[in-house]
Amino acid sequence: MQFFKRKNGKKESKEPVGARSRSAISPEGRRGAVMRMQVRADTTLAALLTRFELKIDFYFFVFLRFRPRIPTLAVSKQQTEKSQPFMGPDQYIRLSQLTDKIQDSINSGFRSRTYWVVADITNHSFKADKKIHYFELVEKSENSSVITAKILGKAWGGGALRIIDFEITTGQRFSNNLHVLVQVSVDYHPLYGLSVNLLDIDANFMLGILEQQRNATLQRLVKENDFIHKEGDGYSTLNSRLKLAAVIQRVAVISSSSSAGNEDFRHTMQHNDFGYVFQIDDYHTVVQGDNNARLFLNKLIEVYNTGIPYDAIVITRGGGSQSDFLIFDNYIIGRAVAKFPIPIITGIGHQKNVSITDLMAHTHTKTPTKAAEFIIAHNRSFEQSILSLKRAIAIKSQQLFLQHYRQLNAMKSSVLLSAGELAANHRRQLEREREKLIGNSKAALHASQKKLLMAAHQTLQYPKILLLERKAGLQQLKNTLKTASNSYLRRQELTLSHHQKSIKMMSPQNILKKGYAIVKLNDQIVSSGGGIKKGDAIEVILHDARLVSTVKEKKVYDGREPDL
Repeated sequence: MQFFKRKNGKKESKEPVGARSRSAISPEGRRGAVMRMQVRADTTLAALLTRFELKIDFYFFVFLRFRPRIPTLAVSKQQTEKSQPFMGPDQYIRLSQLTDKIQDSINSGFRSRTYWVVADITNHSFKADKKIHYFELVEKSENSSVITAKILGKAWGGGALRIIDFEITTGQRFSNNLHVLVQVSVDYHPLYGLSVNLLDIDANFMLGILEQQRNATLQRLVKENDFIHKEGDGYSTLNSRLKLAAVIQRVAVISSSSSAGNEDFRHTMQHNDFGYVFQIDDYHTVVQGDNNARLFLNKLIEVYNTGIPYDAIVITRGGGSQSDFLIFDNYIIGRAVAKFPIPIITGIGHQKNVSITDLMAHTHTKTPTKAAEFIIAHNRSFEQSILSLKRAIAIKSQQLFLQHYRQLNAMKSSVLLSAGELAANHRRQLEREREKLIGNSKAALHASQKKLLMAAHQTLQYPKILLLERKAGLQQLKNTLKTASNSYLRRQELTLSHHQKSIKMMSPQNILKKGYAIVKLNDQIVSSGGGIKKGDAIEVILHDARLVSTVKEKKVYDGREPDL
């Protein structure tokens, strides 16, 4: 790799940047050097192309000015038409002569010179039988996709081997839309025109580009989503914080329909050594290419919309180039995986690097087989814990049984010994109580006998006394009843006399004599004028006559007439 600058009118060669030992440069220094090389290469390529065009114009001018054996003819149009219909052989050159001169000029200007150039790969094709790569190197405007420079390129021999090394190192297939740093030499062929030969390609430059894009996506995920946090070298997401089911049985697998990795996953799950049974539902989609991210996202949404309570979602993919895995570094896929409400396990077959989807998922494994082994190991761990608990329960039960058996034997011996002693004690106590009872019984019988004799004597005297008492009581009661009945009869006579007077005073006949009257309407006694209307026929009863009248006028009476 060489860059040139003019000093005092002469070209002066600078030391090639690529000649330094890469092992002695830090990654940050290498990325800075690469960016500087890119700027220098862009400037140099434009300058070279301009110089090349000027040189071609110069050689063509020299050729026209000093061409041998071709005299300059100043012939008017009329003379040409009259003298000869066509030019003679000495007035032109063949195209091959012109292209030879162009080739000589380019070879003299670019022979044994190489340049490190930053450009994009387009129109790539590979002839496997000849092991030759054909492509175009293009440069696009920074603000748009307009192509500002383009040149044909090819790689064969050592250049093709360098491309193989590049693909092995980066895991990226040499194809269209790659932004690369390549070492080229300029070549011109009379038949195929101007082109460049690829001599070398910088793998570190490509790795740096991919790493920059990946880091930018990770930073955006953390910045724009509050459910994603960076913790040390890893990331904590909503999905990674979910708790796996104790036993994973129902699994949704998102993979390509023709994926060998999916077959490996299913075979490992179905033929596990422990006889576990799994329900595996396949959701097929495209799992490669960054432009297919929307299809992959729609498949994730489809799994969620089924409403099936899956224990886990597994994303699988077989091997492939680095470009095939770019879909798993996509922003929308990483965000969807980080927010997905079901634990996601990845096994996308990428041995070299960890994708953004791996970092956002609950658990990431290297291959589909490893993902299946993780699930089996998870279930096996639960089974082992249950078996361990079972063994612990059995051992503890045996220990408790033995302990309690010994305690029961000891208690049995103690009870037998204590029962004998207790029986003897109670026997002695009973004997003492029997003797005491016999003595107390004799005393009680003697005392009772005395009481009975006294009671018998009293019983013989009691009826006489009782008869006298009852006779005196009856006589007293007789006197009391006689006095009370006389008093009661007198009170009742007074009460009856009072009631008789009251009844007589309140009788209608007596009231009518006092000037009051009874009014009837329709043979019904009325006490209020509310039901009597003007023109009604009423009957007025006095103490000595009945009057039939017709109401001519009705007035309200408030009970305050003074003449009453």
